[in-house]
Amino acid sequence: MFSRQWWLLLLLTVLFVGVTSSLGFWQLDRAHLREQIEAEQTSNAALPALSNVQLDNLAPDSQLLYRNLALEGAWLSPWSVYLNRPMNGQAGFWVMTPLRLDSGSVVLVQRGWAPRDPVLPNKPPTVKTSADRVQVQGQWISPPSRLMELDSGTSAPDTSFSQVRQNLVVVQYERETGLKIRAVMRQNSTADDGLSRDWPSLASRAQTNRGYAFQWFAMSVVGLLLFLWFQVFRKRRTVTPSASS
Repeated sequence: MFSRQWWLLLLLTVLFVGVTSSLGFWQLDRAHLREQIEAEQTSNAALPALSNVQLDNLAPDSQLLYRNLALEGAWLSPWSVYLNRPMNGQAGFWVMTPLRLDSGSVVLVQRGWAPRDPVLPNKPPTVKTSADRVQVQGQWISPPSRLMELDSGTSAPDTSFSQVRQNLVVVQYERETGLKIRAVMRQNSTADDGLSRDWPSLASRAQTNRGYAFQWFAMSVVGLLLFLWFQVFRKRRTVTPSASS
């Protein structure tokens, strides 16, 4: 007869194997989903660039991520935002400036990266911005991902416009500026503005999820083997000689 402790260890092992294997399959599902999304993005990136007219003719809810864009318009410099983002291990800012097209549509452009002032870390960087009509080439991207930031401790929404910030939420930015953002774009074309554009390439991250899945499945196997070794095989080897004597 197995002891009460043995049955408890069996239950814990079953729960452990069930949870870790479920997490492994979840990571595999995420890898598959990433591959589908990345395949679509790679396909979009291979298409010809959209012009002002073609962008305006798209459905308002279209999101052609990584589709190339070749736009012309004027910078709305007063509404520039500087997001705290490092690049290559150095502290600095992503420079985000809205570009108004001829039709009146506005595209929020992630223009490039500028280093942080070592003495005044919250000082906006100096960026050369042409007041004339400009041509900007780049890719349609998702809005900047949200980073952790300290809670201000106030429940009322902050309606003041702050250029230097940790995060940029497009809906909130639209309320602050009165602009309607048609798309978010990452600039790839060169410009005499002193900004760095060493953006990461579009690479698959599905292998990362598969690596996590392997770790979870390995933990499941280890947990099962430990139970079998200590609670089955070793006990059997211990009981068999005493029984034969």
